[in-house]
Amino acid sequence: MESFVEHIFVLLGASALVIAVFFLVFHFSPVRTLPSMVTLRVKAILGILAATFLTVVSVVLSVRYNHELQQLFPNLFEYGVLPEVSLSAVILLSFLICFVFKYEKAVWLHRNPKRSRLMLQTANHTFKVEGVSIGSIDGINNGRGVSFSWFDGRFIAAGKHKVTFQFYTYRKLRRYAAMDIVYTKDITMEFLPGAVYMVEARPGSKNFHVTRDMKRSI
Repeated sequence: MESFVEHIFVLLGASALVIAVFFLVFHFSPVRTLPSMVTLRVKAILGILAATFLTVVSVVLSVRYNHELQQLFPNLFEYGVLPEVSLSAVILLSFLICFVFKYEKAVWLHRNPKRSRLMLQTANHTFKVEGVSIGSIDGINNGRGVSFSWFDGRFIAAGKHKVTFQFYTYRKLRRYAAMDIVYTKDITMEFLPGAVYMVEARPGSKNFHVTRDMKRSI
């Protein structure tokens, strides 16, 4: 029982460390948003969900058969079954997710040699996050296929598109931190190949300000 409690404290400490690193990175790093799964192909999403399920199962089994595994492999789990299995599973899952996103990005870029980049505004306050997101592109929910979610925004196929921009907020310490959509606006415009578009919200007028930069690398 004492060993189990120690393992729980180890996991809680590791979780606290991850939260602290997340907080520091997103307050002092130029990167404000991470890639989202919404533009991944269905098979990629299913692969990530399956890997996540297997990770959870491995942790549950390590808790259930902790004593048996330590007796069966006394020299393998030097620091206990639960922390070592949990850490290994989470690391493997993280590498798998990174690989999936990198691969899917390479596939999308190959299929869309003429593309633009959308940089979406995000303001990360202490207790609240405000930002711009995309609801749909050309009537396609989340713009899957037409765009690809990446750090701080999207890649989007060059050409004329109707984009539904959304200004959202959510509070970090709220029990259910669901995104609140404050307002939306449809903007139809021509996206030039190699151009970077910065999109900023104008809450006072419930509008969006879009600027184009042809010199910035996408």
